[in-house]
Amino acid sequence: MQKIRSGDIDLAVDVHGEGPLAILMHGWPELGLSWRHQVPALVAAGYQVAVPDMRGYGASGKPAETAAYTLDVIADDMRAVADHLGATRWVAVGHDWGAPATWRCALRFPDAVAAVFCLSVPHSGPPPVPFFDIIEHLYPDRFFYMRYFQDEGVAEAEFEGSDWEQSLKRVYYWAGGEGVGKRTGRHVPRDSTMLGSLDEPPPGPLGFMSDDELRAYAAAFRTGGFRGPLSWYRNFPQNAADARAYGDNIIRQPAGFLAGDREMVLRMLPNQLENLRRMCADLRVEVSLPGAGHWVQQERPAEVNAALVGFLDSVRDRL
Repeated sequence: MQKIRSGDIDLAVDVHGEGPLAILMHGWPELGLSWRHQVPALVAAGYQVAVPDMRGYGASGKPAETAAYTLDVIADDMRAVADHLGATRWVAVGHDWGAPATWRCALRFPDAVAAVFCLSVPHSGPPPVPFFDIIEHLYPDRFFYMRYFQDEGVAEAEFEGSDWEQSLKRVYYWAGGEGVGKRTGRHVPRDSTMLGSLDEPPPGPLGFMSDDELRAYAAAFRTGGFRGPLSWYRNFPQNAADARAYGDNIIRQPAGFLAGDREMVLRMLPNQLENLRRMCADLRVEVSLPGAGHWVQQERPAEVNAALVGFLDSVRDRL
């Protein structure tokens, strides 16, 4: 694990292999650990792989200020990683919140980011109206977790006052392919809590994560808390304002996108894949994995690895 300075924090970054650089960005509530199945495959294919605990997570710095977690700031973190490793051209790869960070890297550093590959969260430009106005229209009487996360301290207290392992297990099961496939469809009222909104997972390990791996996630959050990770959700207005500074927000680098066909993010808002195709000038790969849910690189590692390595090989001449 290397410590790489970015602004006023240190990022904890695992670096493996030699060759053109790919930076793998995780989302919520995860760690660099979520790419554990991809690193050996990419190294074997001849790539250098940098896997940070993103800011606010794991062994990386955790600023207290909400404004320290905008996408522009996070993109600057990834540029610091690339600069530290001496890479003038690199590929950005992201999942969950790591996907918006990846798309932002492409816009912010068009000469350095040679290509992008994202899992689960498609690219779109800044919305024409405030994001939470859209959520109010779509979910007026139903619980919506991103809205619940807006009040500082509320979700932190819920998670940090709970059983760490069981709480994370509920989140992972909720968004995984099995959990989505077995969802009861019960009405969750607007004033629910996050954990109260989630179905109970079955006993035993999750299908895509061992109990030891679950304990590793829980240990990291027990040490670092949830304020940093939840702060990523509290910058929608600023992220939209910053996005407008990039003009049309079209991704002009070669791009790839992969998601499970049980991806909950794709069910939250309409027309996301149509927007992705419109906003990417060179969308070379679009993959849907039957039966997979949100944690797709952990649920279906072999298929994700094949798609990712194939994409990287197709753009290697740009690196």
